[in-house]
Amino acid sequence: RDTMPAVDADLVWSAACTAYRLNGGYLKEPEVIGDQVIRPTNRDIVRQALANTAMITDADREQAQQCRRHMATSVTMQALRTELGEWARITARVCELDAITSMYDLSVITAMPQSYAKQLKKESVDARLARCDQAHAGQLGDKVELVVEILRNNYSAKYNTWFVSGIAENNCQVFFAYREQLKSDQTLKIRGTVKRLVDRATQLNRVK
Repeated sequence: RDTMPAVDADLVWSAACTAYRLNGGYLKEPEVIGDQVIRPTNRDIVRQALANTAMITDADREQAQQCRRHMATSVTMQALRTELGEWARITARVCELDAITSMYDLSVITAMPQSYAKQLKKESVDARLARCDQAHAGQLGDKVELVVEILRNNYSAKYNTWFVSGIAENNCQVFFAYREQLKSDQTLKIRGTVKRLVDRATQLNRVK
């Protein structure tokens, strides 16, 4: 059965933040070595925290309020720009609930702290890229060598490649395709050819 006794929604959001803190992230399946569970699922921890609210700290409760407000605002802003997808509609709905009465909604809220963390990181990256200088990394056809801080990796199934964005040492934005995922938040020395100049960014080709 999907139904459950009604639980205050704020408490569920707080328990979700407790689980995210204790697991150091989000686990949909338990981490197991042999027959021993090393890390339980976040949903299992949420259930434990609801049964023993002493597990929930004041910091968890504050984080839950910030998470819930941010996710609600995010989907509202998204709705002003475009039609909401299924996950965004579900997010909007659970953000408005005063009480949780289904295991499905509990599971959705359990995943919210991870979505919140991803959004904060994306917004931080977007803000940093927006502050880049107008200058480019070179002229069309130039072969350049740059020290670049990698900020974002997006995989394209269509092209079977990774599209990487970063900031070069002269505070200009660069992006390029690469056959492998490059770890974000690392600084690399790269070589490539300037393929295209766009507003506030330089596209590189044949990157090594």
